[in-house]
Amino acid sequence: MSEVTTAHDGTLASLDQLLHSLAAFYGGLGGPADVHLVARMRYLAEHRLGPIAADLLHTRAELADRTTAPARPGTSLPATAPTAPAATASGRTR
Repeated sequence: MSEVTTAHDGTLASLDQLLHSLAAFYGGLGGPADVHLVARMRYLAEHRLGPIAADLLHTRAELADRTTAPARPGTSLPATAPTAPAATASGRTR
């Protein structure tokens, strides 16, 4: 989900950039129907993507909370992992 919602290079950010680029393109054409297309592209970018992005970010945060929930008592791993026996000068282990 982070591929979709990442602010600088996520899918929604790319879609926002695309819609603004289309608005600029249509604005350069200069026809009466083009003005409507410019307004539509800007509306989609500025008013429709925001709620979608907010909803997806909220969903992503909820999922992250599930994966980082504290373990139940008695189920946590030991603070330090057991170490291997030390080798002696002769190469044998103690």
